[in-house]
Amino acid sequence: MSHKAHDISLEHLLVSKPLLYHTKRSRLLYIEKKITGVTGYIGFKTLTIALERAYRVRAVVRSERDINDLRNRSTRIAQSLDQEQLQFVVIPNFLESDAIFKVLEGITVIIHLASPLAIETDDYDVGIVKPAISMVTTVLEAANRVTSIRRVILTSPCVTLIPFEWNINPDSQRLYTVDDVNNSVTGPFSTAMEAYWASKALARLATKAFVNHARPKYDFINLLPSVVIGPDDRLDADPTAKAESLLRGTRAAVLAPALTASLNSSFPYVGTPVNVADVARAHVDSVDAGLVPGNSEYILSSDTPDGVVWDRDVQCCCRKFFPEAVVNKRLPLEGSLTAIKWRLNARHTEETFGWQFTGFEETVRQLLSQYLRLEERSSKQS
Repeated sequence: MSHKAHDISLEHLLVSKPLLYHTKRSRLLYIEKKITGVTGYIGFKTLTIALERAYRVRAVVRSERDINDLRNRSTRIAQSLDQEQLQFVVIPNFLESDAIFKVLEGITVIIHLASPLAIETDDYDVGIVKPAISMVTTVLEAANRVTSIRRVILTSPCVTLIPFEWNINPDSQRLYTVDDVNNSVTGPFSTAMEAYWASKALARLATKAFVNHARPKYDFINLLPSVVIGPDDRLDADPTAKAESLLRGTRAAVLAPALTASLNSSFPYVGTPVNVADVARAHVDSVDAGLVPGNSEYILSSDTPDGVVWDRDVQCCCRKFFPEAVVNKRLPLEGSLTAIKWRLNARHTEETFGWQFTGFEETVRQLLSQYLRLEERSSKQS
């Protein structure tokens, strides 16, 4: 079936009524990301891919300001709004009673990306764990009340395969698959990261429990991305964006070996990268039940099974693709990111989806290229 036979609505990406030339087998894509939504790193890329494929999209945002910001960041989004291919729904509080249910009319597929961040709080259970579970169960329960919904696509990071304690004594020989599930999720938790780790596992377990108990009429897909990196498309159309705009969170830690020790992470990273574009593409591909079988899970990770060594491989990419920037110290190679070896099996994912993950070298080349463009822009403005 062609992509034009589907209809999508996005931010919370909701799939809505089809365009006039769509067939009756239209689908609705609902991509929900409460913290960042389609205004966020992965959500924004997912939205633009969906629009490029001629999906009609209804997207949920937290405020009117988010709508204006998205319009300004992408000509594709602006054109889709003007052509009524894209609509927005404002939901300030995703967990408010029936907030999501009220905007699901006509939806056939939901893509749920939302989750709390690993922030410091006085009560990890209340601030991190319970909201993560509620975000998933809210979507699953609301979807079960809407007769048109045929599929719910969820996101659980690969950390849901292993317990937090694995970081202290990692098994670097075992090959992990989607059949692995972290059941070591009892508190109390001593850090925000430990609570975050548990919240992800509990949300994944809650999905399985709901499906087994409620026996919903829809099927589900659970996508498990590893360390998501790559360029941030939101910055390309932002004239105020600087190099520092890219150096946030995971991207900052991964680029530390190319740049300075000020970006060094306080904890090591598993050497399991995946390109943000591949993660977004997998979410949109999963709308197609003819391509991706339901009630299944898929690891999203490149360079499997053995992964990468951050310091060595990032610096090799710098020397290979940007030797002049290394010589003139635009890429000083002074930082570091310790890698933990974690063997993952993503073969089934590539076989099912019919494409290969973007390799680490190309992903880092894209990321460094964007950094250097933004850095050059910043130097000209100063």
